[in-house]
Amino acid sequence: MIGAGLAIILLSFALVGFAGAGAALAAARCRWLEQGDRDIGMWGLAVMLAVFGALCTSVATGLSGVCAFGLVAAWASYIFMAEHLGMFRIDARPVAGVPRPEAGPRSLK
Repeated sequence: MIGAGLAIILLSFALVGFAGAGAALAAARCRWLEQGDRDIGMWGLAVMLAVFGALCTSVATGLSGVCAFGLVAAWASYIFMAEHLGMFRIDARPVAGVPRPEAGPRSLK
């Protein structure tokens, strides 16, 4: 059995791995959709980070933790990165009576 401290460290490494895998998948898919280029290096990076995250998670919690922890972390990272890259937008429903601002390009201020 491993201690709680080691499990937390392994899960934090796994979180970084799964988050990086989700972001790499989003970047590769964005390039594929926009330029038609299959970025094999980015796909390989995503697989490598996912395997790293899966190994850390399986050592810390077991194989069920990979599904419970890893898939959620990779999915959330993919959604945030894809939205940041402009593949889609996440909007809330408009409130009645409040005018919507004009949609324009997002700037980094």
